[in-house]
Amino acid sequence: MMNLKKSFNDCLAFASNKNCILRLDLNLPIVDGQFSDFTRLEKVIPTLNSLIEENGKIIIVSHAGRPKGFDNKNLSLKPFQNIFEKKLDTKVHFCNEDIFDRKIERFIKKLKPKEVCILENIRFYHQEEQNDQTFAKRIASFGDIYINDSFSVSHREHASISGIGKFLPCFPGKLLEEEVKNMSKVFASLQSNATAILGGSKISTKIGLIENLTKKFEKILIGGAMSNTLIQSLGYEIGKSLTENSFLKQSKEIITNFRNKIVIPDDVICVSSLDSDDGITRDIKSISKNDIIVDIGPKTRKRFYNEVINSEIILWNGPLGMFEKKPFDNGTNYVASAIKFKNKKKFFSVAGGGDTISALKNSDFYDEFSYVSTGGGAFLEFIEGKKLPGIEILNN
Repeated sequence: MMNLKKSFNDCLAFASNKNCILRLDLNLPIVDGQFSDFTRLEKVIPTLNSLIEENGKIIIVSHAGRPKGFDNKNLSLKPFQNIFEKKLDTKVHFCNEDIFDRKIERFIKKLKPKEVCILENIRFYHQEEQNDQTFAKRIASFGDIYINDSFSVSHREHASISGIGKFLPCFPGKLLEEEVKNMSKVFASLQSNATAILGGSKISTKIGLIENLTKKFEKILIGGAMSNTLIQSLGYEIGKSLTENSFLKQSKEIITNFRNKIVIPDDVICVSSLDSDDGITRDIKSISKNDIIVDIGPKTRKRFYNEVINSEIILWNGPLGMFEKKPFDNGTNYVASAIKFKNKKKFFSVAGGGDTISALKNSDFYDEFSYVSTGGGAFLEFIEGKKLPGIEILNN
């Protein structure tokens, strides 16, 4: 498990009147052309406020979407200028000058202490995802210190995440510190009654994770579309449900090798069409060829609920059903409700990754968790025990 050798407080001693390059993840979810969730943005405000209090000159580097190196106005960071100005008691600038143009240097030179400057989407440059060292050095030339507060992309070996740290003193931001502390706490306090809950659509992305978790968790409860592949691997019909046929062999091996730890649904909710909101409960042995699995069934909900109630540690990643459409959020909501009824003094729960935040906010039990991570892929790789380049560079 990764630990940090430096703290955010360490960087504050160097921040006064200095250019502080702050890497954030402003890749917020968008629905119908509007930002639908500001969680990631809200969680970095404490870092910004601390740097402002120390008279730092803050240069925000971030990305949005996957523009593939092309200038895409729909993915511009310009809207964040107004958003941050409303949340911070300071002047916020937006600079859309080319990274390689001398104009950007003149722009940054004009920054005053306590002011913030947002650079344009860093992924507009193909050199970012290539971790081009010349590009990383160019970004580094704008600052005196580098602060990474983008845990959610710290698994990426990109120029503004791991490359830049080779050219500047680097430190963690408050949010990244919080993420590492809480994620590490799960594994530092593991006991025999620790339970992991895994959902989402693909088993293929979580096979390594499952194998790793079996070494540390007593039970692993699996729902969502990824459980369809596991059910199918046992020879049961899953109808027209989402599955990954190329992973059936590995899925069966996982169930066979870890039969005492892995818990899959006993029953499920099925529909004949995704347009339908009228589900039928089926035992997994009774699914028909025209069925589509959209949620875990009542028996499975109660079993998962009881496992949570009897656990001291919970790690949750991914929804247990098609939560975006009612009533197929019932499975996720019911199991999440168990978190509320636990004794907080003897219970620690962490959630994160993929659609987990959206699913838990939909359930109204988001605030019941001890900690909810902003990370998607980074969350999964951290709990899988992999090294994250964006954290490793901070320890050099």
